[in-house]
Amino acid sequence: MTGALTLVAILAGTLSGCAAQPTGAVQPGPAQAGSAAAGPTDAGRAPGPVGGYEGWWNSTPASGDAHGLPAETVAINTRTNQVVDAFNRSINEAGRPTKISDVDYIVTPDPSWPKDSVVIIDTTTRQVIADFRVDAAGEPIR
Repeated sequence: MTGALTLVAILAGTLSGCAAQPTGAVQPGPAQAGSAAAGPTDAGRAPGPVGGYEGWWNSTPASGDAHGLPAETVAINTRTNQVVDAFNRSINEAGRPTKISDVDYIVTPDPSWPKDSVVIIDTTTRQVIADFRVDAAGEPIR
């Protein structure tokens, strides 16, 4: 019986970080120490969470039907008015991640954008479709 209790304790400890996230929560990629250097890096990505920001705008439903979801988005940090992440559905469906340089978008700052945040813009409509507060390193504030 001790072996079974040990297994339960191990599994409970392993699963303790698997709490469900609230609907609409922004899921940053795994952060790395020192990733908050100024300006885009040589890899073509800007400071902030490694892998970019994840949300409903760049996800694909389990059914595979992306009808009604944006084909292309940019994430703009309102502290710097720079594009810090980009998503293009057809590039991703072709099997490669979208680089910021893949998306031709000129930022036109808008005074209505929330301060100290990231705004997600559908590049087709140029409308803000989501926003969330971030710290100085670009990490979402929970």
